[in-house]
Amino acid sequence: MVLSGLMLWSGWPVSLLPDGQSGTVSDFTALLGVFASLAVLMLPLDLLGGYLLPSRRSPGSIRLPSFVPTWLRGVLVQSVLFSFGSLLVLSSGRAFGLPGATFAVFSIGLVLVAFQFLVARCVAGLEPVQLDADLDAAIRLCSAWGYPSRPIVVVEHDDPGFTGGVVGLPGRESIVVAKSSIENLPPEHLAATIARRLEAIRSGSRGRGIAVAFAWVIIGFVLSASLPGAGVSSVRELVTAYTGFTLWTFLGLLTLPTLSRQASYAIDAAVVRNGVPKQVLSDALDSLDRVQDDEPERAALIEAIFHPVPSVGNRDADLSTGSPIAWHAARMTLFVSWACSGMLVRAVHCNVGRPELWVMFPTD
Repeated sequence: MVLSGLMLWSGWPVSLLPDGQSGTVSDFTALLGVFASLAVLMLPLDLLGGYLLPSRRSPGSIRLPSFVPTWLRGVLVQSVLFSFGSLLVLSSGRAFGLPGATFAVFSIGLVLVAFQFLVARCVAGLEPVQLDADLDAAIRLCSAWGYPSRPIVVVEHDDPGFTGGVVGLPGRESIVVAKSSIENLPPEHLAATIARRLEAIRSGSRGRGIAVAFAWVIIGFVLSASLPGAGVSSVRELVTAYTGFTLWTFLGLLTLPTLSRQASYAIDAAVVRNGVPKQVLSDALDSLDRVQDDEPERAALIEAIFHPVPSVGNRDADLSTGSPIAWHAARMTLFVSWACSGMLVRAVHCNVGRPELWVMFPTD
């Protein structure tokens, strides 16, 4: 954030980037250099969040020889996707101006959402595994609560904070379930977490979350590309726009979590009304929290900043509040911002240094 502000104000080192208005090989190499520099800048934080702190909390839970190749894979795939995406935005901008570049961002975002699970597999090496009997029992419970079946994929993973989630465009969603959830949760708790995701789809809250994400990203990109020195005709202009977009993304991290929290409250209330026992839901959420933030109680002021998923204690207190406007609008915005190389997409507290969470943020 500070560096983006300084670069936007001073113009350095962005001024060293190519300013040519026609496409050349140097555009691609310059963009790769930008994202390689971002990786170097993020490396100390990635080591802290992905290796040092987890190792301190649970000695032996992660080894450096396993962390390094996973991190390198994630950085490489993300940098390449960012570079090719930026080239597409740049080409569209040169041909059709800001409207063309904006349409390119929108199109890339649609492709990312449609193939989110594939992107997650490429970035983190997530592998589907065979369904088992406990999951079948959970699916039957969901059916008894009135939730229709959806395609379900079980994923092998290493990060204990990985929860899976919902992937795919509205109308073509699939449910991704973490293998650890099947291993560690009894069937009724697993069913409660799946029911929440099915409720997010059925209520339209997930679709609205995606709509909010696209609106935030598109508005932010247009505003950022209109800043002095920014634009869509050269690498220098585009990277200047990206620095402005970083500030816009940070503003979203301060405001959009409120929508996400309200949707979580509303979805909790809906699944309880549909038959999920409140204690079962609470116990399931508590189990998931222990492998994520491990913060069952959180002050309201602290939760209002950067916390799109409300604490278990706050969710237990009252199931009558909340509006299912836009489920996971905040974290979906971060993923959609891959379309314009959002530099904060892997710098938030829940996923820094953890490639398995760069594409599929913690859900429940």
